[in-house]
Amino acid sequence: MAVSGLVIRVNHPTLQYLTAQKFNYGGRKQLCVKASSGNAEAEEGNIIMRKEKDGWKPDFSGGMPPTPILDTINYPVHMKNLSVKDLEKLASELRAEIVHTVSKTGGHLSSSLGVVELTVALHHVFNAPEDKIIWDVGHQAYGHKILTGRRSKMHTIRKTSGLAGFPKREESVYDAFGAGHSSTSISAGLGMAVARDLLGKDNNVVSIIGDGAMTAGQAYEAMNNAGFLDTNLIVVLNDNKQVSLPTATLD
Repeated sequence: MAVSGLVIRVNHPTLQYLTAQKFNYGGRKQLCVKASSGNAEAEEGNIIMRKEKDGWKPDFSGGMPPTPILDTINYPVHMKNLSVKDLEKLASELRAEIVHTVSKTGGHLSSSLGVVELTVALHHVFNAPEDKIIWDVGHQAYGHKILTGRRSKMHTIRKTSGLAGFPKREESVYDAFGAGHSSTSISAGLGMAVARDLLGKDNNVVSIIGDGAMTAGQAYEAMNNAGFLDTNLIVVLNDNKQVSLPTATLD
């Protein structure tokens, strides 16, 4: 029951960004993208996020923290030439932006915070919207929305005539698939990968799925079908042992 292509497992903590623009699909591979464990500071020593014993803590003592790097990013193409150090700062600024936004509007918070580094890495490596990035759980996509031209509208999220709380194809060409809840990303990605092959295109299709969503039968059915069709499909497993509560395991 193998998916043809690349399977990426995401764990915590220490940031290790992907650098290759295209992947060689010849065989099964596994790569780790990890969250940063170092302090991230903005210009003039203003701390955006500070690292404490129990994890990252936003510092809003002076209002909204400065976001000098995020302020230069309107679309993912603006991230391509950033250094690893700048990408780490961007991730920290993005996390602060999400916390600030949700504190005003309400909405899903932890789901998007948990994939901040992954979101930055994906948009740095892949070339969306040509490459299709499919979020399995829609409320992980706040960081994705901010990096894809919708930062100025985040205050309207989940409001009448405002941004959707989930990816929405009518809202942006960067939203490859509209989904609220889990376990559909692999099957959706497989359909897009098959269509790509039939049309003779060579773009990447990336499905991001969490370990909680991997408990659903639809995900395994999609993996079976992908293996049978021998289709080039990238599946990112966000293996953080969390759903809404810690994932139960035998050990």
